[in-house]
Amino acid sequence: MRLIDEHNAAAYLREQKLLGATEAVQIRELPGGVSNAVLHVERTEGDDFVLKQAREQLRVAEPWFCSVERIWREVAVLEVCDRILQLRPIGGVTATTPRVLYADRENFLYTMTAVPAHETWKQQLLRGDLDAAKAQACGELLGRLHAGTWNGANLSEELNDRQFFEDLRIDPYYRHVARNTPGLEAPINKLIESVYDNRLSLVHGDFSPKNLLVHEGGIVLIDFEVGHFGDPAFDLGFFLTHLILKAFNASPAHESYLNLAEQFWASYERPVRVVASDEAYRALCHRAVDDLAGCMLARIVGKSTVEYLSDDGHQSVRQLAREMLLSPPNDIPAAVSRARSALEN
Repeated sequence: MRLIDEHNAAAYLREQKLLGATEAVQIRELPGGVSNAVLHVERTEGDDFVLKQAREQLRVAEPWFCSVERIWREVAVLEVCDRILQLRPIGGVTATTPRVLYADRENFLYTMTAVPAHETWKQQLLRGDLDAAKAQACGELLGRLHAGTWNGANLSEELNDRQFFEDLRIDPYYRHVARNTPGLEAPINKLIESVYDNRLSLVHGDFSPKNLLVHEGGIVLIDFEVGHFGDPAFDLGFFLTHLILKAFNASPAHESYLNLAEQFWASYERPVRVVASDEAYRALCHRAVDDLAGCMLARIVGKSTVEYLSDDGHQSVRQLAREMLLSPPNDIPAAVSRARSALEN
């Protein structure tokens, strides 16, 4: 595999005729990724685009490897999203996904449409720039992706494979926690079984504020390489973990973050309740609470730990997650209330 970086990308792109022979470009590496090289290509003779190439070894403290073949999973999931989503304002905010432009299977890379000048929603949340409309847009976006693929609709056979999800989520998150948290092996292993036993829809697998890019025209969701046909509860627990962790980080000014979690959930429910039976919806709520507890604990003791919490915050989240695993609330609103109580005590 030919490794592409900001220094040799222009030559590569000209060889592939993706740039003009004499076209001036500026190429810079985008920050934040741990598993790929992601380059923004600023053009003078056409629209900007992004080049993304998989890396086998992830850039984290502990050894962590995953097959570069996962890049094609991302392309497949992007194509599903393109079929499901149509641009439309959601509470005044448009939420969508990039479009694939070019793929090089020999070198495990592809290019996609670029997002205009932006920052991540994570950056905005950490500085206290809180907007209910964005939380609502994210909720409906995820709800539409889940609802649009409910019971496997619009999904290819390829997305039945969950190996990348195992390598990049289940093992470094849940299995790592089970191996390193005495007394919680049984509930964590039960959670892993639940994730694998329930297959209902497309699962993004990395639906988080760092992968939601906010620009003047709306929000763009990125990073689809662990997408698969599986349990949507994982996306819910994974995403809500980020909002609750940021509530702990902001304490005592935590209430607005918990409100965002509630607004996200209210928007998510609407499209999903259309396709899910009452029984399936109730079961999804219960599993989402379990995944929320598991993901909170994983961000404290897993391979990818949260970087912004204080030592006291780590301890408080760890205690909350443990309590929720051993005595889970009935649904997500009750789980948010449990977090609120922990923050106020």
